[in-house]
Amino acid sequence: MALEGQLSDFNLAEILQLLASQQKTGFLNIEAGRNLVFVFDKGVLISTRDRRNQERDPFESYLRAYGWFTEAQWKHVEYVGQNSSLDLTEILVSEGLVDVPELERALRGLAQEMTHAGMKLNRGTYQFTPCKDAPPGIKHRLAIDVQGLLMEAARRMDEEPLLKDVLPSQSITFTAGRKVMPPEALSPTAQRVMELALSGLPLGRIIRQGRAESFVVRDLLKNWCQEDVLVRHLPQDEAEVGAESGRGLSLARGPALRSAKAAAALVLLTGTLVIARWVAFPLDHGDPGRALREAQVRQEVVTAAQLYRHAQNQWPADLQAMVRAGQLDDKVLRTVEDLGWRYTLQADRDAFSLGS
Repeated sequence: MALEGQLSDFNLAEILQLLASQQKTGFLNIEAGRNLVFVFDKGVLISTRDRRNQERDPFESYLRAYGWFTEAQWKHVEYVGQNSSLDLTEILVSEGLVDVPELERALRGLAQEMTHAGMKLNRGTYQFTPCKDAPPGIKHRLAIDVQGLLMEAARRMDEEPLLKDVLPSQSITFTAGRKVMPPEALSPTAQRVMELALSGLPLGRIIRQGRAESFVVRDLLKNWCQEDVLVRHLPQDEAEVGAESGRGLSLARGPALRSAKAAAALVLLTGTLVIARWVAFPLDHGDPGRALREAQVRQEVVTAAQLYRHAQNQWPADLQAMVRAGQLDDKVLRTVEDLGWRYTLQADRDAFSLGS
């Protein structure tokens, strides 16, 4: 039975439910601002990729959008693809870039995101092309329950307004709150998002590196903010990281850990390449950029301490502990020593200070 029509008359949720309930086999194509495909086998959704189509693989777009691999890794994937007949899913597993559970999590994430996007469409056309047997050309079949997929998509649509209220800007940053979530209590996705948030990245970059759908990342961050695991900082917030010369920097557990001022945050976002560039030069007291560079060093130490506390559930005993744990670059440590700053753990106050 071929099925086609307008989404204004028959929405995606109704179409998916019909195909599932009647145990149909074939390809459902949605043509709108964003073209979508859903592949069924006896009423079970088995894929959202139709590799007969010459358009860009939606799975590749998903992986690139959410920072699953580096550019060097993508170049390697492209090289293998050009010199073999392997599908993207086969390349990722055979080259050790993901294991099978990770691959399936990503494929299910793609299916969920496509369903979420499709349920928002009220214009466009749909066409279902039936098959007598299992649809051909499907790589790494899944078995996704349509009803569960639709229920989650409906929940996400309901929650979107709340996410926008709590996280209205892509420039929002986060610091540690009063409550600590032990790493073992977090899923791999949650652990990655937590580490990105505590590293001082803004929301937009956390999403682009979160290895999960935008909704999943924002939902985690929203819940942690509401539970006081994280403290959010809107772009216009005044920074409280930093101190006057000679007074040091005191950091306690909770909202006192804030992002740097806008200028310092801008320096932070330039990344470790910028750090490597200027730590090699002596700090000139007459240099007008000295304050910004000192703020950068402080922020690096703050971020490293937050990551250490997240992983170890305690502040580091000294700077060397952060270096050994891989949270602090040894170049930053040497710069702190050149500045004459001292890191002092204040266990009785659950805090530490950094200053001369």
